[in-house]
Amino acid sequence: MTKEKITNLIEMMSAQELKSRLAAYMMNDVALMPKPVAIQVRLSSESNSSCRYDVLLIDEDGCETMVKFPDRPSRLIYIYTFMHPQGFQRYSVRANNYYELRQLYRKLYFRDDDALMKTICETDDEFDHFLSQAIAQSRVAIRNTGFPTTEIKIGSPKTYGRVMIPLVKNTSCAIIDTTLQ
Repeated sequence: MTKEKITNLIEMMSAQELKSRLAAYMMNDVALMPKPVAIQVRLSSESNSSCRYDVLLIDEDGCETMVKFPDRPSRLIYIYTFMHPQGFQRYSVRANNYYELRQLYRKLYFRDDDALMKTICETDDEFDHFLSQAIAQSRVAIRNTGFPTTEIKIGSPKTYGRVMIPLVKNTSCAIIDTTLQ
């Protein structure tokens, strides 16, 4: 639509129509949206959930938004990163044959970790691909919540020197279920 057409439409609207239209635009304005102030990982309220834990974003108005991850690895890596507020180096995940990651997988999904290990495989290149893919999918899930900030998604290791969620570095913004600690 050209600028002239928009101007003509505005001139033809009543004051009430203008206010209504302006309110609709303001509702979608990213700058006016409540900012997330905390991330919570808590036991799922649904008994037949595919994962025992939900990831919730809490905004400054106290509203909770559930993150809908597309797959298990993206949720696993997001929660793993969440549990390391200062971040981690990729190589540290490999320690003791992925021990921490495998433990977390079993807690989250109540399943044997054989499927996880098959997905990761044993070479460094395959693990790096697995981790990069899971991080990318978790970023998509966070973006789909509609929050405008990058503070709640897994940040770039080039920026922070390690894999981390910037908001979680301030541990008062991180709420974790006691069964996962």
